[in-house]
Amino acid sequence: MTLRRSRGLTLIELMVALAVFAVLGLLSYRALSQMTIHEQRVSAELERWRMLGRAMQRVESDLLQSTAPETLANSGATPAMQLIRLPGLDNELRMLVADGSRQRVMRVGYRFTEGRLEWLRWPARIADGAPEVDTLIDQLREVRWRFVFQGRRLDAWPPDNTRTDLLPQAVELELELDHVGTVSRLFALR
Repeated sequence: MTLRRSRGLTLIELMVALAVFAVLGLLSYRALSQMTIHEQRVSAELERWRMLGRAMQRVESDLLQSTAPETLANSGATPAMQLIRLPGLDNELRMLVADGSRQRVMRVGYRFTEGRLEWLRWPARIADGAPEVDTLIDQLREVRWRFVFQGRRLDAWPPDNTRTDLLPQAVELELELDHVGTVSRLFALR
């Protein structure tokens, strides 16, 4: 009588096959985990860039709608655009803007405080009372405003405190962001 060898897998062959599939499963899991982590990082970065883009659009829209209504000389009127710097506080840019119909003028502002750029809105020309406030960008280190007037770059506006009806030819906004570095944008007003 002859012994025939069975055609099944030996225990060692079965253990090797299980080990190979376990390693493949582990590698697949790690690859999927890394892809998920990278996707979350990319989504967060895209959201930060979208927020920056929306903020720049908001600033551009207000700057393009900025208006300097006729005022009497030495009337004590609030300037059409004014950069306010107070000791111990961060800077704030205020301006008069016309609504879409150009029949109503309201005062808006941009304030850098506690690492955020905020959009301020007052219902009237005069910035009295508490404004409505929306945060445009967070995670900022610094915000700088510069103004182009008669071919010169100025760090303050208005250039002389006697004229309230002046608007610059361009406004430069420089943002120093935590995650990117410095982003600068020049807005031409006329």
